[in-house]
Amino acid sequence: MEPVPLCKGEIIWTIERPQQMMSVDWKRCPAAAVVVPDITSIDTAKRFAGSRPVGVCINADGWNPEEDIGAKWPSERLIGRFRNVARRAAHEKADFVYLRMRQNLHVLRAAVLAVTDQSGLGILAELPVDADGRTPDGSSAMAVMGILQRIGVAGVILSGEPEEVDDVVAELAPHAAIALGVSAEPEEMHRMRQLPSVEYYQTAEPEQIDRLLRAIPPLSLSHEPDADDDYILAPVGQHAHFVDATIDISDPIDLEDHFGETLLELEDRWSGALKLEISTAEDVHLLAEGEYMINRPVCLAAENPELLEQALIVFDGIALYDGTWELDAETLEYFRRHYGMVAL
Repeated sequence: MEPVPLCKGEIIWTIERPQQMMSVDWKRCPAAAVVVPDITSIDTAKRFAGSRPVGVCINADGWNPEEDIGAKWPSERLIGRFRNVARRAAHEKADFVYLRMRQNLHVLRAAVLAVTDQSGLGILAELPVDADGRTPDGSSAMAVMGILQRIGVAGVILSGEPEEVDDVVAELAPHAAIALGVSAEPEEMHRMRQLPSVEYYQTAEPEQIDRLLRAIPPLSLSHEPDADDDYILAPVGQHAHFVDATIDISDPIDLEDHFGETLLELEDRWSGALKLEISTAEDVHLLAEGEYMINRPVCLAAENPELLEQALIVFDGIALYDGTWELDAETLEYFRRHYGMVAL
């Protein structure tokens, strides 16, 4: 994967209209990188921006679940749409992709899988957050970050009200294995306390770039996570979970044997993680349909690696793997790198 230019305290300028590029003194512009609103603007931006990396913005939206009935989740249509966009971005020589979360985690994750699969471009993801640290679909920002940082995203930019973003930065920073950033304007900087934990800043107004740089306080060396390394952030959908390598895992659960009822029964039984047995394509569909009911970490087990990959594609979380059916080292590394699977 190509590197993304992430330097602590530097500015990424998100251009909203291509015409903005023509009125900027690019020789003096302190922005470290620029993001253009569409693929057709990449070539023009590169002519103006000189050696600065140019990224393209992709909005992670447009998913209609009714169109996906009977299809794999995330559907071929959904991932295919983002794959086509990523292919065009790579063809036009974008340096990285800037994903905006507009709808939900399911769509955002599908976009990330498509970009990493198709282009190899570096990825930044912008997450709107509220006072409760939730994204637009109600997902925990911790859960979303925990998923993204294991499937190839290089940095997460948080946007929202300054005080709310500030609280989320404080919560996420100890557990971040990727760069954290904020979308901010100069007049908002004084309302934030957690700036030393932030790697970079984003602004949409060219005249604000100099002011934003002056508003940034002196920063220390690169942020290092200080969370306990013995615990693994393994989210399931909207919810964050922390587990360790000795987590207690349930007996194998047959998804075709009244999966929903089984999950309800297990709510009153203790086990750190649920082992879901994937034996058929129908199991994959049942996993996608019933995932919203799962309230604890998941261990996926499948004798067939192709079925296991299908389950990893539809599972909006970070799956555990306990070696029930042994995978060769190359396949295991691929699942780890591409889908974030954690081998215990």
